[in-house]
Amino acid sequence: MAEPEQDQLLVLTADADDLVARMAGRLPPDLTVTTCPEAATAREIGSGTTLALANPTLLAGCLDALPRLRWAQSTWAGVRPLVDHPRRNYTLTGVRGIFGQAMAEWVLGWLLALERSILHRSRATRWDGTRDGTVAGKRLGILGTGAIGRAVARAAAALDIESRGLNRSGHAAEGFTETFALAEAARFAAGCDYLLALLPDTPASAALVDREFLAALPHGAIFLNGGRGSTVDTGAVVTALGTGQLRAAVLDVFPEEPLADDDPLWQVDNLYITSHTAAPTDPGAIVELFLANLARYRAGEALRDVVTFERGY
Repeated sequence: MAEPEQDQLLVLTADADDLVARMAGRLPPDLTVTTCPEAATAREIGSGTTLALANPTLLAGCLDALPRLRWAQSTWAGVRPLVDHPRRNYTLTGVRGIFGQAMAEWVLGWLLALERSILHRSRATRWDGTRDGTVAGKRLGILGTGAIGRAVARAAAALDIESRGLNRSGHAAEGFTETFALAEAARFAAGCDYLLALLPDTPASAALVDREFLAALPHGAIFLNGGRGSTVDTGAVVTALGTGQLRAAVLDVFPEEPLADDDPLWQVDNLYITSHTAAPTDPGAIVELFLANLARYRAGEALRDVVTFERGY
């Protein structure tokens, strides 16, 4: 009888050595581990790889040179580079369940800052007793009712903000008073004081937030994008800010990053850019997620957070 194939793990990220150091003493002793910070090198040394803990963009750049790969754990929430790759004869697992707290802080922090005029008052040079707004009783529309969206909805409820959700089918989700299908986008938008985009990067979500979608919002709404840059027509956001249809927008992500220093978006009034910092990936959390899935893999159990290539997440 042939001996079972010994697994070889490729850690393919810019901080590969740090990730492996965080796993010191916790990896199976019979697991061969190779670290690599770039796809070109991985193409040369990774032919024996059966498992990967990898940046999706880097892995997509060398996937055809890893013929024995059976399972890849992404280090990012977004896996579009791998979903778009023609090779799909391996299991891909994503990153879920670790961003909710950070995203909720970002969303509520900005809504409070804008409603309570915190940014304006921080620069005040004279007395101004004008009454501020409030988030209480407002309606937050969240595009995406997955783990992150539900975490934001739970946190928002503590401030008396009602959350409405939009997802593919309109199925109910915990923490949302109402949910709508993508086909009901206009009716959904009409009931939102605030709009938050958290959808994954898929063909169905591409440019979903466009001129028509923004026009369906109540006049003077606030828009935030903490999901994917591809979801939003940025030009439509700028136009809506100029007409007052949006009174403010907070954009964390863009189709091309980083945003150039001379990009005109930096100068748009009432547009706040947060440089993809809304929900940063915690390396420690990635390590724990990977080790838990590795234990399941070694035990022959089902892996968690498996990506459906056809769906895109």
